[in-house]
Amino acid sequence: MNAVPGWGSWSFDPVLWIVLALAGTWYVSMLRRVHRKTGKAVGPGHWLPYFSGLAVLLIALASPIDVIGDSWLLWAHMVQHVLIADIAPPLLILGLRAPVLPLGMPAAALRRLAHRGWLGRFWGVATNPWVALPAWAAATWFWAIPSVFDYTAQHAALHVVEHLTLFYTGMALWWLIITPLPSERRQPGMVRLAYLGFSRLASAVVCLPLTWLGTSLYSLYATGAHAYGMTAVTDQRLAGATMCLLEFLVFGIGVAVVFIDALGRDERAQALGELASSH
Repeated sequence: MNAVPGWGSWSFDPVLWIVLALAGTWYVSMLRRVHRKTGKAVGPGHWLPYFSGLAVLLIALASPIDVIGDSWLLWAHMVQHVLIADIAPPLLILGLRAPVLPLGMPAAALRRLAHRGWLGRFWGVATNPWVALPAWAAATWFWAIPSVFDYTAQHAALHVVEHLTLFYTGMALWWLIITPLPSERRQPGMVRLAYLGFSRLASAVVCLPLTWLGTSLYSLYATGAHAYGMTAVTDQRLAGATMCLLEFLVFGIGVAVVFIDALGRDERAQALGELASSH
């Protein structure tokens, strides 16, 4: 096994940095377009969550969490999955919510994203409750199977597929919960809270057993944890407990987001309708 990586071991993946830079540049162009159309600058309630989401992805995929999680600490790998699937997606979607997405997109791109556009039709299916919820649960459970988890961690291409699956199912789930566009099918707040609760129960199927089991399930990490002064079982329990804590915090934040969104949704829809009728 290679030398033990330290907590200062950041990796540099040019593809990741380019993608994040493009995502940030694209978002700034949207903010400028909204400003031109409305005469008002988009506040930090939008751009702060969005850029925080990009920062979370950078931490998950380039910080020591990624390097150490590859084969040394199960805790780091599980935290990485939560960051990718459950922390970054809602932050990005909060940044894209109206008026940024409907007013910040170029007309051609907006036509593709509309319900009748090909991308809009695809995303409409992906964010259907009967698709988004099972897909998110399936991705969470499948990639946590010990044999699959260990094998994936040792194969770079499959590891990328794992991360993409977790991220995009997370985006679909949180799009369904937050519903950032006023014109979209609108579910009552309690229904969206039920979706959120289901997703937390699905994640509990993974984190609770890891927290309490007294035997190590992941053979890849059976020896790596010793390099950081803990046993494999301790590493596994710490991974489960941290996942449960993060999921609990996400649930609390999600509840707050749904209620705040419900309070301001009608006002945003009316403002966008008036703006559209004036053009």
